[in-house]
Amino acid sequence: MYRYIKEPLPDPQKLERQLAITKFWHRLKNLTPTIMITVGASLLISVGYPILSYELTTARKVKREGIISPVSQEVVSEAKGILNPTDPNNPQVLAESTPTSTTIDYSKITSWFNFSRPQTFLSPSNITHYTLSIPKLRIKDALVTIGGDDLDISLIHYGGTVNPGEAGNPVIFGHSVLPQFYSPNSYRAIFSLLATLTTGDEILVNFDGITYKYTVYEYYEVSPDEIDILEQRYNRKELTLVTCVPPGTYFRRGIIKARLVGI
Repeated sequence: MYRYIKEPLPDPQKLERQLAITKFWHRLKNLTPTIMITVGASLLISVGYPILSYELTTARKVKREGIISPVSQEVVSEAKGILNPTDPNNPQVLAESTPTSTTIDYSKITSWFNFSRPQTFLSPSNITHYTLSIPKLRIKDALVTIGGDDLDISLIHYGGTVNPGEAGNPVIFGHSVLPQFYSPNSYRAIFSLLATLTTGDEILVNFDGITYKYTVYEYYEVSPDEIDILEQRYNRKELTLVTCVPPGTYFRRGIIKARLVGI
């Protein structure tokens, strides 16, 4: 004897939920290419727009083709590192214009220009670190290492340029990234907005317990083989800040020049 049991009718609400889920995944599958294209385009725009904007605005105004002429042979020799500006009888090569290595690590200051000899100090000093602040960029007491090489852990004062407050030109290097990732507390991004500084903006340097106040008077760009930024003129007290531009790239070097105006 056989007995047949009729299957109960399915729950309409359950069927409706299952159908909705199936439709959702089917629609999502169809939209996946569009979503991927949109995300990819957004990433390209977020990276490319700041660089393109910088090139079309700031870079056009400040790009320098080469060392401004006429320049005396002595100044050119100092800029190229052929002549030590503090002691012409004891030449000291700071840099050269011919690349010496194909390995590039931009976390190291030695990769930014074609330096041919290690950094040195112009005068004996027990001070190896000091701090720098730029109120407009929200940079407060950033660590500066004299004669250092690792830009991921601090700003670097190029050993061989004068100390802050002295006659001459202290040169300080710092990293940059895309502006949207700027952080005044990260040494990998700290100089990203350097190009936004304008005439009169303050830079405060605390060296050996004394705070020196500099004001910006110029921003311009150089190529990686233009090492005249190390030039020392002892009839003035200036400060040079250096970073890579456009922010987030390593194509050129952006230069901020400032004058000492007070203590």
